[in-house]
Amino acid sequence: MQPSTNPILFDQQTISDEWIDQLYPIKLQKLSGTHWTPVEVAKKAISFLTEGERLRVLDLGSGSGKFCLVAASLCKDAQLIGVEQQENLVHLSRKIAAGLQLENLTFVHSDLLDLDFSQYDSFYFFNAFEELINFKDRVDKSKELDEITHQTHIQLLRRKFEQTPPNTRIVTYCGECAEIPYSFALVRSSNKGKLKFWEKR
Repeated sequence: MQPSTNPILFDQQTISDEWIDQLYPIKLQKLSGTHWTPVEVAKKAISFLTEGERLRVLDLGSGSGKFCLVAASLCKDAQLIGVEQQENLVHLSRKIAAGLQLENLTFVHSDLLDLDFSQYDSFYFFNAFEELINFKDRVDKSKELDEITHQTHIQLLRRKFEQTPPNTRIVTYCGECAEIPYSFALVRSSNKGKLKFWEKR
């Protein structure tokens, strides 16, 4: 049974990984534990990303849209933007957001490297390039392993982060964080070091 999409029910008390998973097709539910941000992580991340009037948050590689859905429901004053290359996931994310009546949320079908980062105050990055070097539990099975493209993407993203103004914040979840420039300081970490909070000096 699908849960109600009444937005009043979609709040900090009732939201859970199990509740969110039921909004997705079975094949995407099976990927939840590996590919989609846990609710606990999303809560910690959005709290840090929206501190101090930081109201425009970009999710780099939004996938199923789970992080944005949770974040938008908890931070009504913030504008959440999720960018994703897979068009089917963008359409699905938009449909779920509309059903939940989350008006502070937008999903964009694009390459994250094509966006103007100056339009955003903070960024969430959940290891979006991993599929280029790891076939395990891939979402997009059409992609081939490509270490060169993987490294190129990391360097391009690093340069885009480098161009952001001081006090910009980033939260990374999993991965080696090679895309984070030295101009960003690690403020703290959580979840056994998997969740990292960064701020530009």
